[in-house]
Amino acid sequence: MKAKLLTALAGAAALAAAGCTSQQGDDPVVDTVPWVPASAQLATYGGCDEALEGIQDAALAMMSEWQTGEYFAGGAVEDGFVREEADAAASDAGAAPTSGQGADSHSQTNNQVAGVDEPDIVKTDGTSVYSVVRNTLRVVDIASGEVVAEHAFDDMSWSHELFLGDGGLFAMYTQDVQDDDAYYSEFRVDRLDPATLEVRDTFVMEGSMVDARMVGGELRFAVSSQPLLQPVYDLLYGGDADAADLEAALGETTLEDWVPGFTVNGEAGEVDCGDIAHPERFSGSAVTVFGLAAAGGWDAVAPHTVMADGETVHGTADSLYLAHYDYGWSEDEPEAETEIYRFRFDGGEPALAGEATVPGSLLNQYSLSEYDGHLRIATTENDAMWGWWGGCGPATDCAWGTEAAPEPEDSKSTVTVFAVGEDALTETGSVTDLGVTEQIYAVRFMGDTAYIVTFRQTDPLYTVDLSDPADPVVTGELKITGYSGYLHPVGEDRLLGVGQDATEDGMTTGLQVSLFDTAAPEAAVLDQYHRENAASAVEYDPHAFLYWQDASIAVLPVNDWGRDYADYTAGALVLAIGTGTLEEAAWIEHELEDPNQEGIVRALVIGDQIWTLSSEGIQANELGGGYAQTAWIGF
Repeated sequence: MKAKLLTALAGAAALAAAGCTSQQGDDPVVDTVPWVPASAQLATYGGCDEALEGIQDAALAMMSEWQTGEYFAGGAVEDGFVREEADAAASDAGAAPTSGQGADSHSQTNNQVAGVDEPDIVKTDGTSVYSVVRNTLRVVDIASGEVVAEHAFDDMSWSHELFLGDGGLFAMYTQDVQDDDAYYSEFRVDRLDPATLEVRDTFVMEGSMVDARMVGGELRFAVSSQPLLQPVYDLLYGGDADAADLEAALGETTLEDWVPGFTVNGEAGEVDCGDIAHPERFSGSAVTVFGLAAAGGWDAVAPHTVMADGETVHGTADSLYLAHYDYGWSEDEPEAETEIYRFRFDGGEPALAGEATVPGSLLNQYSLSEYDGHLRIATTENDAMWGWWGGCGPATDCAWGTEAAPEPEDSKSTVTVFAVGEDALTETGSVTDLGVTEQIYAVRFMGDTAYIVTFRQTDPLYTVDLSDPADPVVTGELKITGYSGYLHPVGEDRLLGVGQDATEDGMTTGLQVSLFDTAAPEAAVLDQYHRENAASAVEYDPHAFLYWQDASIAVLPVNDWGRDYADYTAGALVLAIGTGTLEEAAWIEHELEDPNQEGIVRALVIGDQIWTLSSEGIQANELGGGYAQTAWIGF
């Protein structure tokens, strides 16, 4: 296996445009493609030879643009190559939502779409808790209060997540591998016996997971991979190569260097050349989409690969949407668009079923929603500088108390609606100019309404009426200080926002949880909870959020640095949600032996207990009343 830890150069590849080559005499002529908004239309290859030649040509055009310095402006160019300055630049580089409550008396993962499970670090069936922290998977029996099984992962593995289904317990993770002088990553899925954690089946593919969904008896995955081209990179950085040398080096690559291979229980498989597709412009990286049966065998895996840098996945009962960001960089201002690819699944095999392009970029998976035969997408234009130049945006880990970096003056947000056909996505309408000079911090689609938070100094909570797909309309713009980074429905006409309070100048000051009334065309604030100099992981990790409808409570992990930043505590905040009120019902902590270990990261309800998970153990507290501690199971 040979996929692929990114080198600095490969990381920069995502920023480059690709074209084609032609031959005139002994000197290759490289036709580069300037960045302009492109069609999302994917093309397939006529066979393996055509696929390899097309990928090699795109890579040559891309690398030739690196050599001219177009994407590293300001570098010292000698003989057509950018030297040390370029190296330095590269190295710096729905349906109705669920409540987390199941039909039984136990909570589930906080999923975006009802009936579509998402991977997480903890799962429960109401009798056992399955969790993976510090590279160890454990099974806790609730009745006995004991750890009944453990499975330790390799220290070089990371990003462990779980699915729990009728076919077993599924552990998904990335394994870093060293083979002589080569370093690469493998994405792995282990099917384990839920009682003993014995591994029954293993799927391995080059790369790492973008995201996954479990629908009924099917697991659906999107896995990203990068080409292993070390000889080409060595030549490119060596300083003595010209375009002919690059063309020759790329000509030595094989299709296996570009498209990921896989194994099922040690038996090798490969992507069919007819199932490789590419957009108009691509860098050489790939995303592979495939399905695995939860209860059946894995001997008929049929992956489909798109030569694109897919970063965001949205899943429904019938579809898996993959978002690919296409950036154009210049000295003055970055540009971006998002290409959306829809896949339908039939017997575990994906089939491309529609493509679309929208301006700007997505915040996260909540920026997409499929409802009543339409796909709705919320994007921000001209905010691409956040990921490249840095800044205190919602995707960065900014310390509260730090003034937010300014967004581009001409940034704006848009909601675009597409009709979902059998094999096509057709735009029906859009509304734009939301949050001019700001960027999106949170999105929640609920039925035929969208709630969108943008932020720079104050927080407009926009209400967008989507009942007419041809004519989306903004009906409300509520402005308050601070922002919400995550939105969650908490009953009829009620919406909860978790984020940060801020001064009038946009300086964040601490945790803010807001209860909104959404009955009218414009939302209204009913109550707010503040905790100075505190923050919750819920802002960037919705799986950390728990809403338990029966008790009308929300539970979220909180880091609290105290009034003078000198009294750090970490715990789980339990908020009681009234018709128009928010009140702190409990503060739950774990007594950690090692204060450097991570505090509470998840909460779940089983029967009349709240169970909280940290790096050192799992704790039970009464649900309601005084929330007294009833059990501690140390790891």
